[in-house]
Amino acid sequence: MNKTTIKSNRLASALLCFLFLFTSCVNKLDSEVSPGTVPITFSTKVSKTNTRVTNTAFEKGDKVGLYAMLSSTSIAEERYINNLQLECAANTTLIPQKTVFYPAGDATLDFISYSPYQSTEIPSNSSTIPVSIQFDQSNVIKRSQSDFLIATQSKVASSEKAVELKFYHKLAKFNITLTPKGDETVENLLSANPRIIATGFYSKADYDVITGEFTNHEKEADIIPYGTWSIKDGKLVGKEIIIIPQDIKSDAQSFVMDWNGQLYTCPIPELTMTGSTQCDLDIAAMQTTSHVLTGITGNIEDWTSIEGKETDNSGKTTAIHIAALSFTQSNVYKIYNNGKPVVEICKEYLKSDNINSQAIIIYPINANEQSDLSNGTVLQLLDDEKEINGGKINWDTEKNSFTYTPGNSGRIDKFYLDEAGITTLTKPDKPINVNVIQHTIRDIRDGVIKEYPIVKIGTQYWMRKDLCTTTYRNGSPLTKQTELGKGAGYFKPEKYEIYFYNGEAVLAGNLAPEGWKIPNNSDWESLKSYIANEASLIKAGEWQSLKESDTVYPASNLTGFSAYPVGMWFEKAHEQAYKMTGYWTIGNDNQTLPEQTTFFTGSNENFVLSGTLVTGETFYKALSIRCIKE
Repeated sequence: MNKTTIKSNRLASALLCFLFLFTSCVNKLDSEVSPGTVPITFSTKVSKTNTRVTNTAFEKGDKVGLYAMLSSTSIAEERYINNLQLECAANTTLIPQKTVFYPAGDATLDFISYSPYQSTEIPSNSSTIPVSIQFDQSNVIKRSQSDFLIATQSKVASSEKAVELKFYHKLAKFNITLTPKGDETVENLLSANPRIIATGFYSKADYDVITGEFTNHEKEADIIPYGTWSIKDGKLVGKEIIIIPQDIKSDAQSFVMDWNGQLYTCPIPELTMTGSTQCDLDIAAMQTTSHVLTGITGNIEDWTSIEGKETDNSGKTTAIHIAALSFTQSNVYKIYNNGKPVVEICKEYLKSDNINSQAIIIYPINANEQSDLSNGTVLQLLDDEKEINGGKINWDTEKNSFTYTPGNSGRIDKFYLDEAGITTLTKPDKPINVNVIQHTIRDIRDGVIKEYPIVKIGTQYWMRKDLCTTTYRNGSPLTKQTELGKGAGYFKPEKYEIYFYNGEAVLAGNLAPEGWKIPNNSDWESLKSYIANEASLIKAGEWQSLKESDTVYPASNLTGFSAYPVGMWFEKAHEQAYKMTGYWTIGNDNQTLPEQTTFFTGSNENFVLSGTLVTGETFYKALSIRCIKE
């Protein structure tokens, strides 16, 4: 790497070494060298490469490591200072773990410093540091943990002046741009908020501090990028990933994007990513039936230019990458081959005496297009720090319970389907091409389409959102009401996209989408039993207590049910927002309403039953509707 081509801004921060006893961070050298009385101080600066949060500065709490050798020796031979830890203080000063001194006499030192600090020192007779990047770089901390910097300074003699260490970024970065094509608009693209990941990149390697080369690349991983989409010059910009420098091959690495509930694959043209480089990848975004996006690489900023290349639509989706699944539009995906569903993917909550964890599970779909819940494979236990995956799960649909057999696999990032349509965690000789689409309810009424997300809880499939329709299933309109007791209708606050339905409307016709229904008492009891009456597992958002003196119980929403405290319609107004929500229950005959139905409040940690009729009246309340699959 040519250091003169890197633009840098100086960040001066004095390293003042307080006087401590000289300690074991000095190795014994072949020649007799003794520490002197002059403490070593440093000033630092970071080259301008946008892989750090602040780009050209260390931040409070950042730790770097330092090695120093007599100029006549190498780091693989003898070390005068061995992996000394320095930590950044609030004023950007780097504070050493121990005080170190220049050697007595005229001996000079060669310094090598690196960031972030590793507690394991470079082995004897070696000059390599293991480097790894985070799989999930989506937040600031993990993004910074994926950085790797090196600073060197040679033949430094004892001096009162600070040693200037200039840090250079040794990793590389992709800046991702989405350009709408065809009938797509950048506004619609931003609204869809596509989730994109990089696949097939090595996440570990060894860096040789003498040669400056990366070797022993290993552990392919799917990488979630950092950043938020925004519009600039008619494109979406703002996503980036940090990678270890490596050769990019079109048949090995790609980008996978979850856009409007469908997975698209974008192959990357062949190029070599070296340290301290940034490469713009512009993806032409156009929804197609082939589910493949085209990609164009631009030039590497400030350093080396590469000729722009184009990809075509020949890439196919054969590997299903778990990190690409956003689960934003639904907690259920379906995988199709030749137009037929073959596998279901669910993000769900497993709760029993033996396990409590969110999980991503796949179920085969039989010839009747029914999911085989007796033959589930647990790809990831999201709340299990041990990351022991690959277990099997067998659901008892009558009891709404499961038998879990733990697996013995490590992190499972992807899976395939072989020629027989069987899922496999290893790539088969001939993996089949598939389409991966989020499974939603498409509710078409009077020519208007509404889509609802789905969540699986136990053996039940629920809507993940409350019903929001103004017509019955057959298209007959519902009357918008503002006062209870005036006939069947719906009620909608002006400021919120919330819909309440009175009991008269529930009894007057079919409100649920085709194939779905308003739950009966048995449905609610089955849900209640599965989560052991822990309402926090299905409550989402910020809740308040019904009375100021009441305790406010938590809302973890681990099941994904997403019951928000939308309140209810009472008399002539929207009431109890942020404090409660109530859901309708239908009688077993689908023609009557029970005396009580299910409520959730901020003041209660369990399911609550309350009356369906307004107290002292003969007409019904107006509540929310949450449907369950028939």
